[in-house]
Amino acid sequence: MCGLRQKIIAIRSISIIILFFLSTILYSQESKQTEKQDPPTLKIPRAEENYSYLKDSITNPYKKGFLDELKYISFNSKKSIYLTLGGQYRARLESYTNRNYEKGDQTFYSQRLNLNANLNLSKYARVFGELYHGYTSDGEQITESDKLDIHQIFVEVRAISTDNQNLSFRFGRQELSLGSSRLIDSREGPNIRRSFDLAKVKYKINSTSLVVFYGKEVSIGFDAFDNEFNLFNSDATDPEIWGLGTQFPIKSLNGTNQLYYLGFKSKVAGFSDVFGEEKRHSIGLRRFGTIGKRLSYNTEIVYQFGDLDDNTISAFNIETDWNYKLINTKWKPTIGMKLDLSSGDKEAADGKLQSFNPLFVRPSLYSLASLNTPVNLTSFHPSITIYPFNKLSIFIEYALFYRTSENDGLYTPPRFQLRTADGISEKHIGDVVGLQIQYNMNRNITFDLKSNYFIPGDFIKRSGSSETYFYIAPTMSLKF
Repeated sequence: MCGLRQKIIAIRSISIIILFFLSTILYSQESKQTEKQDPPTLKIPRAEENYSYLKDSITNPYKKGFLDELKYISFNSKKSIYLTLGGQYRARLESYTNRNYEKGDQTFYSQRLNLNANLNLSKYARVFGELYHGYTSDGEQITESDKLDIHQIFVEVRAISTDNQNLSFRFGRQELSLGSSRLIDSREGPNIRRSFDLAKVKYKINSTSLVVFYGKEVSIGFDAFDNEFNLFNSDATDPEIWGLGTQFPIKSLNGTNQLYYLGFKSKVAGFSDVFGEEKRHSIGLRRFGTIGKRLSYNTEIVYQFGDLDDNTISAFNIETDWNYKLINTKWKPTIGMKLDLSSGDKEAADGKLQSFNPLFVRPSLYSLASLNTPVNLTSFHPSITIYPFNKLSIFIEYALFYRTSENDGLYTPPRFQLRTADGISEKHIGDVVGLQIQYNMNRNITFDLKSNYFIPGDFIKRSGSSETYFYIAPTMSLKF
Protein backbone atom coordinates (compact mmCIF):
# COMPACT_ATOMS: atom_id res chain seq x y z
CA MET A 1 0.00 0.00 0.00
CA CYS A 2 2.88 2.27 0.97
CA GLY A 3 4.58 1.55 -2.35
CA LEU A 4 1.40 2.39 -4.27
CA ARG A 5 1.05 5.66 -2.37
CA GLN A 6 4.65 6.58 -3.14
CA LYS A 7 4.07 5.83 -6.83
CA ILE A 8 0.98 8.05 -6.86
CA ILE A 9 2.91 10.87 -5.16
CA ALA A 10 5.77 10.43 -7.66
CA ILE A 11 3.37 10.52 -10.61
CA ARG A 12 1.70 13.63 -9.22
CA SER A 13 5.08 15.32 -8.70
CA ILE A 14 6.22 14.47 -12.21
CA SER A 15 2.89 15.69 -13.61
CA ILE A 16 3.22 18.98 -11.72
CA ILE A 17 6.79 19.42 -12.99
CA ILE A 18 5.72 18.65 -16.60
CA LEU A 19 2.76 21.04 -16.34
CA PHE A 20 5.05 23.70 -14.89
CA PHE A 21 7.51 23.42 -17.77
CA LEU A 22 4.71 23.31 -20.35
CA SER A 23 3.09 26.42 -18.90
CA THR A 24 6.50 28.16 -18.82
CA ILE A 25 7.11 27.34 -22.48
CA LEU A 26 3.62 28.44 -23.51
CA TYR A 27 3.93 31.66 -21.52
CA SER A 28 7.35 32.31 -23.04
CA GLN A 29 5.97 31.83 -26.56
CA GLU A 30 3.03 34.09 -25.80
CA SER A 31 5.37 36.76 -24.41
CA LYS A 32 7.51 36.57 -27.52
CA GLN A 33 4.43 37.06 -29.67
CA THR A 34 3.35 40.11 -27.70
CA GLU A 35 6.85 41.67 -27.65
CA LYS A 36 6.67 43.04 -31.16
CA GLN A 37 9.01 45.56 -32.79
CA ASP A 38 8.15 49.01 -34.07
CA PRO A 39 7.12 49.02 -37.76
CA PRO A 40 9.91 49.62 -40.33
CA THR A 41 10.83 53.21 -41.14
CA LEU A 42 9.05 54.73 -44.13
CA LYS A 43 11.62 55.04 -46.91
CA ILE A 44 12.39 58.11 -49.00
CA PRO A 45 12.04 56.03 -52.21
CA ARG A 46 8.52 54.79 -51.49
CA ALA A 47 8.71 52.18 -54.25
CA GLU A 48 11.23 50.22 -52.16
CA GLU A 49 8.87 49.60 -49.21
CA ASN A 50 7.67 46.04 -48.59
CA TYR A 51 4.55 45.25 -46.55
CA SER A 52 4.38 41.51 -47.16
CA TYR A 53 4.75 40.98 -43.40
CA LEU A 54 1.10 42.07 -43.03
CA LYS A 55 -0.08 38.95 -44.86
CA ASP A 56 -0.25 36.92 -41.64
CA SER A 57 -1.13 38.64 -38.35
CA ILE A 58 0.30 35.72 -36.33
CA THR A 59 3.78 35.78 -37.88
CA ASN A 60 3.85 39.57 -38.23
CA PRO A 61 6.80 40.70 -36.02
CA TYR A 62 5.73 44.37 -35.90
CA LYS A 63 3.32 46.45 -33.88
CA LYS A 64 0.32 47.94 -35.63
CA GLY A 65 1.28 50.92 -37.75
CA PHE A 66 -0.66 54.01 -38.75
CA LEU A 67 -3.15 53.13 -41.53
CA ASP A 68 -1.91 49.56 -41.82
CA GLU A 69 -5.34 48.82 -43.29
CA LEU A 70 -4.15 50.55 -46.49
CA LYS A 71 -0.89 48.65 -46.71
CA TYR A 72 -2.21 45.17 -47.48
CA ILE A 73 -5.52 45.12 -49.34
CA SER A 74 -5.78 41.55 -50.64
CA PHE A 75 -7.82 40.50 -53.67
CA ASN A 76 -7.73 36.69 -53.46
CA SER A 77 -8.04 33.97 -50.83
CA LYS A 78 -4.31 33.19 -50.83
CA LYS A 79 -3.53 36.91 -50.29
CA SER A 80 -0.91 36.71 -53.04
CA ILE A 81 -2.46 39.63 -54.96
CA TYR A 82 -2.60 42.77 -52.86
CA LEU A 83 -2.54 46.55 -53.10
CA THR A 84 -0.50 48.96 -50.97
CA LEU A 85 -1.45 52.65 -50.74
CA GLY A 86 0.71 55.45 -49.37
CA GLY A 87 1.45 59.14 -49.65
CA GLN A 88 2.83 62.33 -48.17
CA TYR A 89 1.76 65.86 -47.38
CA ARG A 90 4.67 68.26 -46.87
CA ALA A 91 4.18 71.92 -45.95
CA ARG A 92 7.03 74.44 -45.87
CA LEU A 93 7.44 78.16 -45.23
CA GLU A 94 10.50 79.57 -47.00
CA SER A 95 12.10 82.94 -46.41
CA TYR A 96 15.03 84.38 -48.37
CA THR A 97 17.02 87.51 -47.68
CA ASN A 98 19.11 88.59 -50.69
CA ARG A 99 18.59 85.43 -52.75
CA ASN A 100 21.46 84.76 -55.20
CA TYR A 101 23.37 87.63 -53.54
CA GLU A 102 20.92 90.18 -54.98
CA LYS A 103 19.32 92.70 -52.61
CA GLY A 104 15.69 91.90 -51.74
CA ASP A 105 13.49 89.74 -49.52
CA GLN A 106 11.23 86.86 -50.54
CA THR A 107 8.89 84.78 -48.36
CA PHE A 108 6.42 82.19 -49.59
CA TYR A 109 4.57 78.99 -48.72
CA SER A 110 5.18 75.76 -50.60
CA GLN A 111 3.61 72.33 -50.40
CA ARG A 112 4.03 68.83 -51.77
CA LEU A 113 1.26 66.26 -52.05
CA ASN A 114 1.91 62.80 -53.42
CA LEU A 115 -0.02 59.51 -53.52
CA ASN A 116 1.42 56.12 -54.44
CA ALA A 117 -0.03 52.68 -55.14
CA ASN A 118 1.80 49.37 -55.38
CA LEU A 119 -0.12 46.44 -56.90
CA ASN A 120 1.60 43.10 -56.23
CA LEU A 121 0.33 40.61 -58.80
CA SER A 122 2.47 37.78 -57.43
CA LYS A 123 5.85 37.15 -55.89
CA TYR A 124 7.31 37.82 -59.33
CA ALA A 125 5.46 40.85 -60.67
CA ARG A 126 4.12 44.23 -59.55
CA VAL A 127 3.02 47.62 -60.86
CA PHE A 128 3.94 50.81 -59.01
CA GLY A 129 2.51 54.29 -59.61
CA GLU A 130 2.92 57.67 -57.95
CA LEU A 131 1.24 61.04 -58.50
CA TYR A 132 2.87 64.36 -57.51
CA HIS A 133 1.51 67.85 -56.92
CA GLY A 134 3.71 70.84 -56.11
CA TYR A 135 2.63 74.40 -55.28
CA THR A 136 4.18 77.68 -54.17
CA SER A 137 2.36 80.86 -53.24
CA ASP A 138 5.03 82.83 -55.13
CA GLY A 139 3.99 81.65 -58.58
CA GLU A 140 5.37 78.93 -60.82
CA GLN A 141 8.92 77.79 -60.04
CA ILE A 142 10.98 75.08 -61.73
CA THR A 143 11.09 71.81 -59.71
CA GLU A 144 8.65 73.35 -57.21
CA SER A 145 5.42 73.78 -59.20
CA ASP A 146 3.32 71.17 -60.99
CA LYS A 147 -0.47 71.02 -60.79
CA LEU A 148 -0.57 67.22 -61.02
CA ASP A 149 1.45 64.64 -62.86
CA ILE A 150 2.70 61.08 -62.99
CA HIS A 151 5.98 61.00 -61.10
CA GLN A 152 6.41 57.24 -61.37
CA ILE A 153 4.67 54.43 -63.22
CA PHE A 154 6.60 51.22 -63.86
CA VAL A 155 6.23 47.48 -64.20
CA GLU A 156 8.66 45.22 -62.35
CA VAL A 157 9.18 41.54 -63.17
CA ARG A 158 11.30 39.37 -60.88
CA ALA A 159 12.80 36.42 -62.72
CA ILE A 160 14.49 35.20 -59.51
CA SER A 161 13.25 35.99 -56.02
CA THR A 162 14.84 34.08 -53.12
CA ASP A 163 16.30 35.03 -49.75
CA ASN A 164 19.83 35.48 -51.10
CA GLN A 165 19.34 36.00 -54.85
CA ASN A 166 17.20 38.39 -56.90
CA LEU A 167 16.95 39.26 -60.58
CA SER A 168 14.48 41.97 -61.58
CA PHE A 169 13.57 44.07 -64.61
CA ARG A 170 11.84 47.47 -64.38
CA PHE A 171 10.44 49.49 -67.21
CA GLY A 172 8.68 52.84 -67.08
CA ARG A 173 8.95 56.11 -65.20
CA GLN A 174 10.98 55.67 -62.03
CA GLU A 175 13.47 57.21 -59.64
CA LEU A 176 17.18 56.41 -59.79
CA SER A 177 20.20 56.97 -57.57
CA LEU A 178 23.82 55.93 -58.00
CA GLY A 179 26.73 55.85 -55.56
CA SER A 180 26.23 58.48 -52.86
CA SER A 181 24.06 60.60 -55.21
CA ARG A 182 26.97 62.65 -56.56
CA LEU A 183 25.85 62.14 -60.16
CA ILE A 184 22.27 60.86 -59.93
CA ASP A 185 19.82 61.63 -57.14
CA SER A 186 16.05 61.69 -56.74
CA ARG A 187 16.17 65.31 -55.41
CA GLU A 188 14.26 65.19 -52.11
CA GLY A 189 14.59 68.91 -51.29
CA PRO A 190 12.26 70.60 -53.85
CA ASN A 191 8.53 69.87 -54.12
CA ILE A 192 8.95 67.73 -57.24
CA ARG A 193 11.42 64.88 -57.04
CA ARG A 194 13.43 63.79 -60.07
CA SER A 195 12.45 60.77 -62.17
CA PHE A 196 13.51 59.12 -65.42
CA ASP A 197 11.76 57.23 -68.20
CA LEU A 198 13.95 54.19 -67.83
CA ALA A 199 14.64 50.51 -68.42
CA LYS A 200 16.62 48.90 -65.61
CA VAL A 201 17.89 45.40 -64.81
CA LYS A 202 19.15 44.58 -61.31
CA TYR A 203 20.81 41.40 -60.07
CA LYS A 204 21.71 40.75 -56.43
CA ILE A 205 23.33 37.74 -54.82
CA ASN A 206 24.17 37.90 -51.13
CA SER A 207 26.07 41.20 -50.60
CA THR A 208 26.93 41.78 -54.27
CA SER A 209 24.66 43.62 -56.70
CA LEU A 210 24.77 44.78 -60.33
CA VAL A 211 22.45 47.27 -62.05
CA VAL A 212 22.27 48.18 -65.77
CA PHE A 213 20.03 50.98 -67.09
CA TYR A 214 19.13 53.29 -69.99
CA GLY A 215 16.74 56.24 -69.99
CA LYS A 216 15.97 59.95 -70.17
CA GLU A 217 15.29 62.55 -67.51
CA VAL A 218 11.65 63.62 -67.22
CA SER A 219 11.09 67.31 -67.99
CA ILE A 220 8.63 68.88 -65.56
CA GLY A 221 5.85 71.15 -66.81
CA PHE A 222 3.65 73.39 -64.71
CA ASP A 223 0.28 72.11 -65.97
CA ALA A 224 -1.57 68.88 -65.24
CA PHE A 225 -0.29 65.70 -66.94
CA ASP A 226 2.08 67.49 -69.32
CA ASN A 227 5.29 65.62 -68.36
CA GLU A 228 5.69 63.69 -71.59
CA PHE A 229 7.15 60.20 -72.01
CA ASN A 230 10.10 60.82 -74.37
CA LEU A 231 12.19 57.68 -74.04
CA PHE A 232 11.70 56.80 -77.72
CA ASN A 233 11.41 60.37 -79.01
CA SER A 234 14.66 61.25 -80.79
CA ASP A 235 13.59 64.89 -81.20
CA ALA A 236 13.19 65.48 -77.44
CA THR A 237 15.85 67.57 -75.69
CA ASP A 238 15.66 65.66 -72.40
CA PRO A 239 19.14 64.55 -71.24
CA GLU A 240 19.89 60.91 -72.01
CA ILE A 241 21.63 58.52 -69.58
CA TRP A 242 22.90 54.95 -69.61
CA GLY A 243 25.25 52.96 -67.44
CA LEU A 244 25.94 50.21 -64.96
CA GLY A 245 26.95 50.00 -61.33
CA THR A 246 28.03 47.31 -58.91
CA GLN A 247 28.31 47.08 -55.14
CA PHE A 248 30.49 44.44 -53.54
CA PRO A 249 32.52 43.64 -50.42
CA ILE A 250 36.17 42.57 -50.49
CA LYS A 251 37.05 39.73 -48.18
CA SER A 252 39.28 40.75 -45.25
CA LEU A 253 38.91 44.43 -46.25
CA ASN A 254 36.68 46.62 -44.11
CA GLY A 255 33.84 48.53 -45.77
CA THR A 256 31.73 48.34 -48.92
CA ASN A 257 32.79 49.15 -52.49
CA GLN A 258 30.87 50.65 -55.40
CA LEU A 259 32.14 50.87 -58.96
CA TYR A 260 30.06 52.46 -61.73
CA TYR A 261 30.05 53.82 -65.26
CA LEU A 262 27.57 56.47 -66.40
CA GLY A 263 27.00 57.84 -69.89
CA PHE A 264 25.33 61.22 -70.44
CA LYS A 265 24.18 63.04 -73.56
CA SER A 266 22.58 66.47 -73.78
CA LYS A 267 21.75 68.40 -76.93
CA VAL A 268 22.23 71.71 -75.11
CA ALA A 269 25.05 72.23 -72.58
CA GLY A 270 27.38 75.00 -71.51
CA PHE A 271 30.46 75.28 -69.28
CA SER A 272 32.99 78.08 -69.06
CA ASP A 273 33.17 79.49 -72.62
CA VAL A 274 32.02 76.26 -74.35
CA PHE A 275 28.45 75.60 -75.56
CA GLY A 276 26.88 72.89 -77.71
CA GLU A 277 26.01 69.19 -77.66
CA GLU A 278 27.65 67.23 -74.87
CA LYS A 279 28.48 63.54 -74.63
CA ARG A 280 30.22 62.70 -71.38
CA HIS A 281 31.31 59.47 -69.71
CA SER A 282 31.87 59.11 -65.95
CA ILE A 283 33.70 56.37 -64.08
CA GLY A 284 33.30 56.37 -60.31
CA LEU A 285 34.70 54.43 -57.38
CA ARG A 286 33.27 54.70 -53.88
CA ARG A 287 34.28 53.14 -50.56
CA PHE A 288 32.29 53.58 -47.38
CA GLY A 289 31.85 51.93 -44.02
CA THR A 290 32.80 52.10 -40.36
CA ILE A 291 35.96 51.55 -38.37
CA GLY A 292 35.10 50.35 -34.90
CA LYS A 293 32.03 51.79 -33.17
CA ARG A 294 32.90 55.48 -33.54
CA LEU A 295 34.41 56.26 -36.94
CA SER A 296 32.55 56.23 -40.27
CA TYR A 297 33.88 57.21 -43.68
CA ASN A 298 32.72 57.81 -47.25
CA THR A 299 35.16 58.43 -50.09
CA GLU A 300 34.29 58.76 -53.77
CA ILE A 301 36.38 59.53 -56.87
CA VAL A 302 34.87 60.31 -60.30
CA TYR A 303 36.72 60.81 -63.58
CA GLN A 304 34.95 62.16 -66.69
CA PHE A 305 35.86 62.17 -70.38
CA GLY A 306 34.07 62.85 -73.66
CA ASP A 307 33.41 65.94 -75.75
CA LEU A 308 31.33 69.12 -75.73
CA ASP A 309 31.00 70.65 -79.19
CA ASP A 310 34.59 70.35 -80.50
CA ASN A 311 36.23 70.39 -77.07
CA THR A 312 37.74 67.32 -75.37
CA ILE A 313 36.55 66.72 -71.82
CA SER A 314 38.85 65.64 -68.99
CA ALA A 315 37.43 66.37 -65.53
CA PHE A 316 37.30 64.91 -62.03
CA ASN A 317 35.67 65.08 -58.60
CA ILE A 318 37.06 63.86 -55.27
CA GLU A 319 35.08 63.69 -52.04
CA THR A 320 35.98 62.38 -48.62
CA ASP A 321 33.72 62.51 -45.58
CA TRP A 322 34.77 61.40 -42.08
CA ASN A 323 32.62 61.34 -38.95
CA TYR A 324 33.65 60.49 -35.38
CA LYS A 325 30.96 59.70 -32.81
CA LEU A 326 31.59 60.39 -29.10
CA ILE A 327 29.30 57.61 -27.90
CA ASN A 328 30.11 57.95 -24.19
CA THR A 329 29.53 61.71 -24.06
CA LYS A 330 26.27 63.46 -23.19
CA TRP A 331 24.15 64.17 -26.31
CA LYS A 332 26.45 61.80 -28.26
CA PRO A 333 28.05 64.46 -30.50
CA THR A 334 29.35 63.44 -33.92
CA ILE A 335 32.23 65.50 -35.28
CA GLY A 336 32.54 65.58 -39.06
CA MET A 337 34.97 66.80 -41.67
CA LYS A 338 34.23 66.72 -45.39
CA LEU A 339 36.38 67.78 -48.34
CA ASP A 340 35.07 68.20 -51.90
CA LEU A 341 37.18 69.01 -54.93
CA SER A 342 35.74 69.32 -58.45
CA SER A 343 37.78 70.46 -61.43
CA GLY A 344 37.23 73.63 -63.44
CA ASP A 345 38.30 74.75 -66.90
CA LYS A 346 41.99 75.69 -66.90
CA GLU A 347 42.15 77.89 -70.00
CA ALA A 348 39.60 79.42 -72.36
CA ALA A 349 39.46 78.59 -76.08
CA ASP A 350 42.12 75.85 -75.96
CA GLY A 351 39.95 73.01 -77.30
CA LYS A 352 39.90 71.33 -73.91
CA LEU A 353 37.33 71.40 -71.11
CA GLN A 354 38.12 70.48 -67.50
CA SER A 355 34.80 71.59 -65.97
CA PHE A 356 33.27 68.74 -63.97
CA ASN A 357 29.60 67.99 -64.71
CA PRO A 358 27.61 66.95 -61.60
CA LEU A 359 24.76 65.80 -63.89
CA PHE A 360 21.78 65.14 -61.58
CA VAL A 361 23.47 65.85 -58.26
CA ARG A 362 21.85 66.33 -54.85
CA PRO A 363 22.92 69.93 -54.00
CA SER A 364 22.58 69.45 -50.23
CA LEU A 365 25.66 67.21 -50.39
CA TYR A 366 27.59 70.47 -50.82
CA SER A 367 26.21 72.26 -47.74
CA LEU A 368 22.70 72.95 -46.49
CA ALA A 369 22.61 76.20 -48.48
CA SER A 370 22.38 74.30 -51.79
CA LEU A 371 23.71 77.50 -53.39
CA ASN A 372 26.69 76.07 -55.22
CA THR A 373 27.01 72.98 -57.35
CA PRO A 374 30.27 71.01 -57.74
CA VAL A 375 31.61 72.55 -60.93
CA ASN A 376 34.98 74.27 -60.40
CA LEU A 377 34.41 74.03 -56.66
CA THR A 378 36.67 73.27 -53.69
CA SER A 379 35.01 73.18 -50.28
CA PHE A 380 35.73 72.27 -46.66
CA HIS A 381 32.93 71.29 -44.27
CA PRO A 382 33.65 70.93 -40.55
CA SER A 383 30.45 69.99 -38.72
CA ILE A 384 28.95 68.70 -35.49
CA THR A 385 25.74 66.78 -34.85
CA ILE A 386 24.21 66.43 -31.39
CA TYR A 387 21.23 64.47 -30.05
CA PRO A 388 19.81 66.33 -27.01
CA PHE A 389 17.18 63.63 -26.60
CA ASN A 390 15.63 60.75 -28.48
CA LYS A 391 14.09 61.69 -31.86
CA LEU A 392 15.78 65.14 -31.94
CA SER A 393 18.97 65.90 -33.86
CA ILE A 394 20.80 69.22 -34.36
CA PHE A 395 23.34 69.57 -37.19
CA ILE A 396 25.67 72.59 -37.43
CA GLU A 397 28.07 73.13 -40.32
CA TYR A 398 30.58 75.80 -41.31
CA ALA A 399 31.47 75.46 -45.01
CA LEU A 400 34.19 77.32 -46.90
CA PHE A 401 33.91 77.55 -50.71
CA TYR A 402 36.60 78.36 -53.30
CA ARG A 403 36.84 78.19 -57.08
CA THR A 404 39.25 75.43 -58.11
CA SER A 405 40.40 77.27 -61.27
CA GLU A 406 40.50 81.06 -61.55
CA ASN A 407 39.68 80.79 -65.28
CA ASP A 408 36.30 79.16 -64.69
CA GLY A 409 33.19 80.67 -63.12
CA LEU A 410 30.64 79.89 -60.41
CA TYR A 411 27.77 77.45 -61.01
CA THR A 412 24.38 76.97 -59.41
CA PRO A 413 22.34 73.72 -59.23
CA PRO A 414 22.03 71.62 -61.17
CA ARG A 415 24.80 72.78 -63.58
CA PHE A 416 24.15 76.35 -64.72
CA GLN A 417 26.83 79.05 -64.77
CA LEU A 418 25.78 81.87 -62.44
CA ARG A 419 28.87 84.08 -62.79
CA THR A 420 31.74 84.04 -65.25
CA ALA A 421 35.43 84.34 -64.35
CA ASP A 422 35.94 87.63 -66.26
CA GLY A 423 39.66 87.63 -65.45
CA ILE A 424 39.07 87.75 -61.67
CA SER A 425 41.92 86.02 -59.84
CA GLU A 426 40.26 85.78 -56.41
CA LYS A 427 39.02 82.25 -55.70
CA HIS A 428 37.22 82.64 -52.37
CA ILE A 429 33.47 82.38 -53.06
CA GLY A 430 32.34 82.69 -49.45
CA ASP A 431 31.49 80.87 -46.23
CA VAL A 432 28.21 79.33 -45.11
CA VAL A 433 26.95 78.72 -41.60
CA GLY A 434 24.31 75.98 -41.78
CA LEU A 435 21.84 74.72 -39.19
CA GLN A 436 19.36 71.86 -39.39
CA ILE A 437 17.09 70.78 -36.53
CA GLN A 438 15.01 67.65 -37.06
CA TYR A 439 12.43 66.10 -34.78
CA ASN A 440 10.93 62.75 -35.73
CA MET A 441 7.74 62.54 -33.68
CA ASN A 442 7.19 59.06 -35.05
CA ARG A 443 7.72 57.28 -38.35
CA ASN A 444 4.87 59.29 -39.93
CA ILE A 445 5.36 62.86 -38.70
CA THR A 446 8.58 64.87 -38.97
CA PHE A 447 9.36 68.51 -38.17
CA ASP A 448 12.42 70.07 -39.75
CA LEU A 449 14.02 73.52 -39.56
CA LYS A 450 16.76 74.35 -42.05
CA SER A 451 18.65 77.63 -42.08
CA ASN A 452 21.87 79.00 -43.55
CA TYR A 453 23.77 82.25 -43.59
CA PHE A 454 26.12 83.01 -46.50
CA ILE A 455 29.03 85.43 -46.10
CA PRO A 456 30.30 86.60 -49.55
CA GLY A 457 33.96 86.10 -50.38
CA ASP A 458 36.27 88.14 -52.62
CA PHE A 459 35.13 86.51 -55.88
CA ILE A 460 31.46 87.32 -55.21
CA LYS A 461 32.40 90.89 -54.26
CA ARG A 462 34.45 91.39 -57.43
CA SER A 463 32.00 89.72 -59.86
CA GLY A 464 28.73 91.56 -59.07
CA SER A 465 26.16 91.98 -56.33
CA SER A 466 27.51 90.66 -53.04
CA GLU A 467 24.74 90.91 -50.48
CA THR A 468 24.86 88.66 -47.44
CA TYR A 469 22.39 85.81 -47.97
CA PHE A 470 20.06 84.29 -45.36
CA TYR A 471 17.58 81.44 -45.70
CA ILE A 472 15.24 79.75 -43.24
CA ALA A 473 12.60 77.07 -43.87
CA PRO A 474 10.47 75.32 -41.23
CA THR A 475 8.90 72.15 -42.69
CA MET A 476 6.28 69.64 -41.56
CA SER A 477 5.92 66.24 -43.24
CA LEU A 478 3.15 63.68 -42.79
CA LYS A 479 3.69 60.29 -44.45
CA PHE A 480 1.52 57.22 -44.44
